[in-house]
Amino acid sequence: MSDERCSQVIKEILFVDDEESLALLGADLLGDFGYRVTCAFDGEEALTLFRQKEPCFDIVITDVTMPKMNGLELAQEIFCISPDTPIILCSGHMLTMQEEGMEKTNIRAVQAKTTVCECLPRVIEEILSAG
Repeated sequence: MSDERCSQVIKEILFVDDEESLALLGADLLGDFGYRVTCAFDGEEALTLFRQKEPCFDIVITDVTMPKMNGLELAQEIFCISPDTPIILCSGHMLTMQEEGMEKTNIRAVQAKTTVCECLPRVIEEILSAG
């Protein structure tokens, strides 16, 4: 794909949450840190957007519990398309990196929704700087 957007220094994030207000809040927060954020409101929409822009998204942040396609299924699909794209799972429930199915993904972090505003920018920067 010879798209000039791919070579920009600004990092592109796909933020996925079926609660539209949370996705938009996340986009605003990350936009304040200089990221370009695209929102999707379910896993299927996110997968379509990812396929359209791949390989331009630098990282995907997704809720776990969503209708149609949950976050783990989305992570598995993205891994099949682009195994190097890091993914952060966000959940309102207690999750660990040991959840079943995570071995077939590029999930780099699991983040509690209650700490997203506080911790997410730091986690993103750590993942992106690690390469």
